[in-house]
This record gives sequence, structure tokens and C-alpha cells, in this order.
Amino acid sequence: MKARHTMPFRIALPLPAFVLRPITAAVIAAVHVYLAAGHLSRLFGGEVEWTLMWKGFGALAGAYVFTALALRGLAQHKVQHLSLDPQKRSATEQAAAGASD
Repeated sequence: MKARHTMPFRIALPLPAFVLRPITAAVIAAVHVYLAAGHLSRLFGGEVEWTLMWKGFGALAGAYVFTALALRGLAQHKVQHLSLDPQKRSATEQAAAGASD
């Protein structure tokens, strides 16, 4: 079933434009992984506290979101750089275009 009124992705997340760039999103995801490792290592080390749980797993969720943003940006970047002129495309691009037709 398809939703009738879907919002564009850029409106759904009120983030600055530089955060949506693939390299910035990847750096933010790496920082989230670092923070999650710190909190979860203390949690699994025996210091069981509610704040360590929600901070650790929340940071992992943030890493997931920013990794998805980075990969989405890389995919869009690659699609924009594909040439539409068949004479200028490489052999792999032509084979991929032929397979999708």
C-alpha cells in the first residue's frame, strides 16, 4: 500500500545541508560509533545503569541513521555523474544500462 501524502526526505529531517553531504554524514556516523562503544563497554563491563543503556544504544541508532544518509548521498552522487550520452559511457556503464532495459 502506498502512502498518499509523502513528504520529501529533505523536509522530514530538519538538518543543515552540510550534514547531508556523504563525507560529513560518514564522519558523524563514526563519532556515533565511538560514543556507543564507550557507553556500551562500560555497560558490558559490569556497570549496569539505565543511562549507559539508552546512551549506548541511542548512539548506535544515530550511527545507523547517519550511515544511511552517507550511503544515500553516495548513491545519488554516483547517479548524477553517469553520462547520458552512450558514446561517452564506459563499457560497464553501457552493460549496466543494457541489463536494466
